[in-house]
This record gives sequence, structure tokens and C-alpha cells, in this order.
Amino acid sequence: MDASLTGSTVGPPTPEPQIEATSSQVESSELQVDPKPQQTVRRLQPPPPQSCLDPRGDLCINVGMHPTRSFIVCSRSLARASPFWDKMLYGDFIESKKPHCEDDSVEWTVKLPEDNSTALGLLLSIIHGQFDVVPDYDDLLCVQDLYEISVIADKYDMAHVLRPWARGWLRSTLESAELIGESLREQYCHERLWISWALGDTANFEEIAKIMLLTSCTSTPDVNNLRCPGVFEPPEIYDVLEQVRVDIINELLAPFRDIIEGLIIKDESLCRKHKRKKNYPAVCLPSMLGTGIQSLASVGLWPIPQPAEISWSVLILSDKLKSVKIESKAYPNIADGPHQCSHDSVLRGKIEGVLNSIPSLLTERHEHHLDCQARKSRV
Repeated sequence: MDASLTGSTVGPPTPEPQIEATSSQVESSELQVDPKPQQTVRRLQPPPPQSCLDPRGDLCINVGMHPTRSFIVCSRSLARASPFWDKMLYGDFIESKKPHCEDDSVEWTVKLPEDNSTALGLLLSIIHGQFDVVPDYDDLLCVQDLYEISVIADKYDMAHVLRPWARGWLRSTLESAELIGESLREQYCHERLWISWALGDTANFEEIAKIMLLTSCTSTPDVNNLRCPGVFEPPEIYDVLEQVRVDIINELLAPFRDIIEGLIIKDESLCRKHKRKKNYPAVCLPSMLGTGIQSLASVGLWPIPQPAEISWSVLILSDKLKSVKIESKAYPNIADGPHQCSHDSVLRGKIEGVLNSIPSLLTERHEHHLDCQARKSRV
């Protein structure tokens, strides 16, 4: 298992005020989810201080810290359920050194202080046939609970243990709320991304990755930051999102930069009537340059910054650019007749074209892992 996937987690920060999405943001992203009936969220209950999952159990697992929860389990059941447990308990790990004592006064104990006792307790209960604590297929789990379950399932290679419930929990939990229109932290998008990764839900993984690509910003601190310390990160995906974000911003800014540069060097082709009337460009080009610079400055984009300097999200930037006007004033009294030029519709079309042609965000490594996990969990 990757070293980046180990370690303790920190709960998400207190949500900040909601960030509303404009109509053009929702239209551009095309990621709205149809409203669904309200459903009560089922929270997992912490296990008691001591749980005997097998009366003949030969192994005690101490999980978590402050407080520590103890589980009496069957070591062979764990070994059959997961290759990881098999190697840990019957391989060369220190935990495999089972004490031998004639009076059985010394227990075989494994300590897992960094694990979530509620999530691991649920998986141990499933392995031992204790289904009374397991939520039903259609239950709406809390995102944080499903996240903790997915962390444990990934760490110990136990996604297959969740096969009877995984699809139902994913559908009800990941599709329960509309993601566009609220901050990434309010909707726990980082946790949702990890859940999809651990259980092999390719469709949700790519959808949430796209949402994060479009709505994340680089302001610090901000509820829409792309990365969230304390939440496990699928390998490479955030690096991909950061690079694609810069590429998209560059594509959005490029048409405006090209037009402004053309107007500065007096490129007469930017005047739509330059071939018919020689007098038009002389008044049209300076007018468009002036209105373009003023309009860009009004939305904080003059001088036009480098893509890496943009801290706004892609959606916020696209809305700002859609409001920019590069047009000449009407000149009804010039010798060759009335005339007015505008590049607004062409620029808006290019903006929409960029937003509608976002490339796949998955690498071959992502696709391979998600496919393997999907075969285990049958999502």
C-alpha cells in the first residue's frame, strides 16, 4: 500500500457560509443533480469499550486511543477475509507472534491506535456475521462515516467485504445532495472523492473530480481549496487537477489576450468591415481597445494575469470573462456611414467551448485501480 495512504485523519473543519453559484455556473458545468426526497441520515454508533465478536475468539484487537475499544475476534476469520490480515497475523509481522502460555494468561493482542474504532468495528462485525450493527442497503449513511469505512476497507484490502451494501450506500450517500452551489468543504467533496476511489465508483470519482476542478480556488485559507489536510488523497489526482486547472485558465484567457494584442498593433482584420471601408478601422480599433481594457480592469483582469496567478475558480473566472465587453462605440456620422464592432458573442462562444471540452481527468493508474476496486465491491 502507498505510504501516502497511511496515517491518521483529521475531521473536516467547521463549514463556512454557503457560496452561491450563478446560473451560468450551473449551466456551464452541467453537473446538477435532480432533487431527491429527504431521507434520514443514519449515523454509526461507537462500539462499547469491549466487544466479543466470537466467544471462542483467540485474538484481541485494541483500536483507537482515548478511548481504546477492544474486540475479541477469530484470527482465522480475519485471515480468510483479507490477505493483509493473513500476512499480519500469520506472516512475519510482529503482530503474528502469538504468545504461548499454559494457563492462557497472556492474550494475543494487536494494537491499532490510529484506526477508527467505529469503522473497523463495523467491518469486524461483518466478518463475524454480526449484522445487527450494519446499516441496511438503502440506508443513507453520513458521509464522514462512509469515508472512515472506506479508509479502513482500503487500508486492510477489505472492499469485497462490503459487496452486499456498497452499491446502495454509494448511491444514497454520494447522490444525496446537489454538489454545485456549495463549497467543497460543506459538501465533503474530498471525502466523497476518496470514498469513490476506495470502492471503485468510477462515475462518481470523475464527476466529483470535475466539480473540484471547476470550483476550487487557490486562496488561502478558503473553503474551496483543492486540497484538504487530514483527508486521504487518491494518488496523483490532485496534481492532475492542478495542472488541468491552469491549462483551462490559460485557454480562457488566450482569446482576450490575442484580441488586445491585435488591437494594440492595429490589426485591421479585427474590424469586421475593414475590407469594405478604409475609414472604419481608424476609429473602430482604438475604441475597441479602450473599452476592452476598461472592461477587463473592472473585473480585476487588467493587465491580463498569467494563468498561475489566478486565484478564482474556473467558474468564477469564466463568469467574469463573459461580462467583459470588447466593442467599438457606434459612429453614426462618419463619412462612410454608421458602424459598430463587437467581439462579445465570439468570445462567449470560445468560453463555452473550453468549458464543454474538458479532457478526462483519469490516468491509466486511476482507471486500473478503480476497475480493480469495482470488481471487489461490485458497485
